[in-house]
Amino acid sequence: MKWTYPIVAFIVVFVLGFGLTNLIKEELEVSPWSESGAEEGRLMAHTKNVTRLVNAGAADLHAYLKQTIPYEEAKTTDMAPSEKNWQEFFLQSLKVDPDAKNIVVVPGGGKDALKWALPALYYAYFNGSPVLFYQNGELSGNKGNLQNKKAFIIGSDDLIPNLDEFEEAERITAKSPQQLALKLAEYRDEEAEFGWGRKGDRDNGYFHYVLTTPDDALLGLAALSYARSNNATLLYAEEDGGISGELDRYAFAQRSDWFVTPSEGPFRHFWIVSNRVSYAAQGRLDFALEKAEYASMGPVALGDMEALMLIFVIWGVASALFVWIHALYTLPMVKMPIKISWALASMLLPILGPVLYINSYRRPATEVEKGDWRWIRSYNQQSAAATAMGFGYGAPLMIVIGFIMVWFGFPLFFGPGWEGPFFWLGAGMPIMMIAMYVLAVLIAWALVQYPMKKNMMPGMSNKQISKMAFITTALSMLAVSLGMMTTSWYMLMDKIPMMPKEDDVLWFASMWLASFIGFLIAWPINWLFIKNKLKPGNV
Repeated sequence: MKWTYPIVAFIVVFVLGFGLTNLIKEELEVSPWSESGAEEGRLMAHTKNVTRLVNAGAADLHAYLKQTIPYEEAKTTDMAPSEKNWQEFFLQSLKVDPDAKNIVVVPGGGKDALKWALPALYYAYFNGSPVLFYQNGELSGNKGNLQNKKAFIIGSDDLIPNLDEFEEAERITAKSPQQLALKLAEYRDEEAEFGWGRKGDRDNGYFHYVLTTPDDALLGLAALSYARSNNATLLYAEEDGGISGELDRYAFAQRSDWFVTPSEGPFRHFWIVSNRVSYAAQGRLDFALEKAEYASMGPVALGDMEALMLIFVIWGVASALFVWIHALYTLPMVKMPIKISWALASMLLPILGPVLYINSYRRPATEVEKGDWRWIRSYNQQSAAATAMGFGYGAPLMIVIGFIMVWFGFPLFFGPGWEGPFFWLGAGMPIMMIAMYVLAVLIAWALVQYPMKKNMMPGMSNKQISKMAFITTALSMLAVSLGMMTTSWYMLMDKIPMMPKEDDVLWFASMWLASFIGFLIAWPINWLFIKNKLKPGNV
């Protein structure tokens, strides 16, 4: 079965080589777009960031949006909103979520109360939160089960006092309706699931905003459907139609960057529903949200993280070439499968791989049988060599399997039986990780570890060798996976703002880094295998 080793190595090198070559091809093909976008920006790839809805009144705007937003969950009541019925209009439009963890308390009454209440009503409508209106010392509205719900008292201190009706309550207020709207746009209570949480450091999400003035709050209420159809937050301009310094800074903080072309997401958008808002303010907001070239990037979007990760990958390829060439010309007594494993391991272990390799073969050696050599090494060095032999085939195989799955698309399994605590098992990332481990173990066991152990342990039966090879392969690669999968999940799902694709250097680099961490975790575990003579570490 000598042919199995080069076949596995060929598959690994072919797939990874294809992936890295495709990455270079993609970068070279898109770089002219980046240069064009940087030069001509708004003329060539401008994305409109503000839409003004010219209207004659709240009833007309409400009727128009009922026709143009065909989204069932965003439908409001057929009643036209007015200054007299605005509370009833909202309560008939609201679809309360019985599992909501918060309840919203806002001032009720006339036009002045609506100004303060509207920003909170947008989030309540989006989230399905029960709403109570305070007026003349009484609470009215969704008086259902208030147990286990945190109350958020929103509005001016003059319109709504401190209330003792709730087990847990938090007051959110400001000096003006404009400032209150901005505060609610940024506020987030994760435990109570209240607030939009749209701070300036949020670099993901397609955020929408409805902009009106406090005097035109009724128009903002007429556009309530946007809170569900577009997940829109309500913000206020100034009464004279301009925008405040706070709103100007907030809008610019929402600007997102593009890597290759301005057509990339995410995008932000303003819907203006007040004729009072000036066109100068509209133009300012449009410019504020216009996507800009990524601040620290060159023409092909090579940022700091990409540059560091690319150096990591290049070092890995260089390390693999060094080990392979050195082993071919200076260690004729080392068997070919071991040379391959050291080269593949060094590819994923920049610098460290060659150091361990040199340290493993600079020690004295003895020929126990003709063509069968053993090197004198400490237990630590034996465990490093044993880890490299299993890691060299296993970790690249996991990356290859992951690349193939990303290339052809993640499978998803979300049937009725997957609901509940095991829902995550049907998601693409967990499926990819499970497949990477299981398939890599089966391939490495059948085509690498079994033939290798059979050659090194001629006195054992095939059944014993097969069982030992499977157990050590599964356990050793499980140790690698503990570090590899955890790191790749952190990099791909948390650290990197947007999940990279197979033609992104960050995908390969994340896998390279995850493999490096996996090796460090598997190294001490393989020491136990060496100590119990389950794996050879002196070949």
